[in-house]
Amino acid sequence: MRGEGRWRGLLLDGWPLLLAVLLTLPLLTRTGHPLARDLVFVPHQPWTDATLGLGGSAPRAVPLDAAVSLLTAHLLDGGMVARVSIPLILAVAGWGAHRLVCDLGLVARLASGGLAVWNPYVVERLALGQWALLTAYAALPWLVVAAHRYRESGAIRDLGATTGWLALASLTPTGGVMGGVAAAIAGFGRASSGVRLLLVVLALQLPWLVLSFLGSASLTSDPDGVPAFAADAEGPGGPLTALFGLGGVWDSRSVPGSREGWWTVAGAVVAVLALVAGWRGLRRVWGRPLFTRVVVLGGLGLALAALPVLPGGEALLTSIVERVPGGGLARDSQKFLAPYVVLVVAALAATVDRVAQRAATVGPELVAAVALVAVPLPLLLVPDGTSLVWKTVDPVHYPSGFDAVAEVIDGNDRTVVTLPWRSYRAFSWGHGLVSSDPAVRWFDTDVLVSDELAVGSRTISGESPRAAALGADLVRLPVAAALRAHGVRWALVYRDDPDAGSLDLDGLRVVYEDDDMMLLETPGATAGPPSVSAARRGAALASYGVAGVVALAGILAANWRRRNAPRDRATLL
Repeated sequence: MRGEGRWRGLLLDGWPLLLAVLLTLPLLTRTGHPLARDLVFVPHQPWTDATLGLGGSAPRAVPLDAAVSLLTAHLLDGGMVARVSIPLILAVAGWGAHRLVCDLGLVARLASGGLAVWNPYVVERLALGQWALLTAYAALPWLVVAAHRYRESGAIRDLGATTGWLALASLTPTGGVMGGVAAAIAGFGRASSGVRLLLVVLALQLPWLVLSFLGSASLTSDPDGVPAFAADAEGPGGPLTALFGLGGVWDSRSVPGSREGWWTVAGAVVAVLALVAGWRGLRRVWGRPLFTRVVVLGGLGLALAALPVLPGGEALLTSIVERVPGGGLARDSQKFLAPYVVLVVAALAATVDRVAQRAATVGPELVAAVALVAVPLPLLLVPDGTSLVWKTVDPVHYPSGFDAVAEVIDGNDRTVVTLPWRSYRAFSWGHGLVSSDPAVRWFDTDVLVSDELAVGSRTISGESPRAAALGADLVRLPVAAALRAHGVRWALVYRDDPDAGSLDLDGLRVVYEDDDMMLLETPGATAGPPSVSAARRGAALASYGVAGVVALAGILAANWRRRNAPRDRATLL
């Protein structure tokens, strides 16, 4: 029996891992570093004020950038971090999903683990390069069960497990909000234990909350981002059908071809049928308290994702984004679909289990037939899931010019801008997809880039007043005059940009030049970047310290005397 249990566990964990490896195969089989869309890794990301979140941009990657810098600045190559973390994140989602329904049969758990890894939400967000968002998604099933256990027991060990998974989810502000809400809904019970949980939630959000107020970026966002990032239709059913079918991302370039026809409607039908058929089974295996809270959490995620396409929803969300500090987190509302995805994954498992049990009364051959349909079902729902994801995760080789430029400007207290002035660009030495600028992560000096976003025919303004002012002057003044007026000493020109030839570079001195890039110096630019006071830097480091201590204490508490703790199939840490 012990051997049988070991093989069962290997099968349950091996299937999600296999799908995760398949979905990220180019990243694992080729050399280089991923550079596409929002997926940007450089060999060594230095530790800077911008890494902390004290730059001029909104702290959307806090504390993620700091974590990556700690790993890659001196210890590991960024490409290695990407190769380990991205497939592992996807596998963790599958492992958590099948443990969330641990009281169901083998076939049902295999179906849930597979669907958690391979579904439209994961495929589309990974095609966008948003691996950090998927980190929060992967933590959700673990977090829900850990918080539920804490609500029932009030034990510090269970609070520690909740803290550990919430810390993983909180690598970005969006993940922190999503994970914090999940922890509160699943874990809030008695007043005393509930207060401890809420204090943990708040402590883990301190880095981005503190940095939002310490930084120079605007606390509110461009309301035009709400319609630009609203859930989009995939196929003939409209955006609501796409959302019910676990898709609906705003970026059409991240939607697999199979999602642009009636197959999207079929996916939505499967999801709704799973919810209906699995309703009773989930309530039985989870019990009413956990069942109710997961349904509320999933329903809330679906409602928020659909808000901009519901009557009056766009106006409401626009008002929030325009007036509420930090409300810009909600403008891409489809990303909050993650809890609904987890609910559908669990419901599918309950449905498969119900069908498998009835098939077992006929004979093992029919159970095998159910398994042959249910386990590979995710691949059938998104048969071309790798078509766009592989392009995004396919690594590139950076030209040597980046290192040459770094030798000149690193350790310098002056500002460098990248030209032509844009936020996302495609490189001739890449693989054709646009990406955010790697210079922001490559150099240890102050790097100023545009933070405007072009979404279809709309241009969404950024939150950095400094970048907006320089961008406006670059339009009306010669480049040298604009850079001198803003105290910018260095200009890094990407020569393969279609607009590079139209730049007026008179008055700038060439310091380095090759086929890919050109570094120029602005004579007379003497001012440095805006200084960061010791008080601001100290407050930022203190917020990181508090969150880090709380996360570490939680992990230690979750594993304290683990060997002597009662065994439980739903144990998460």
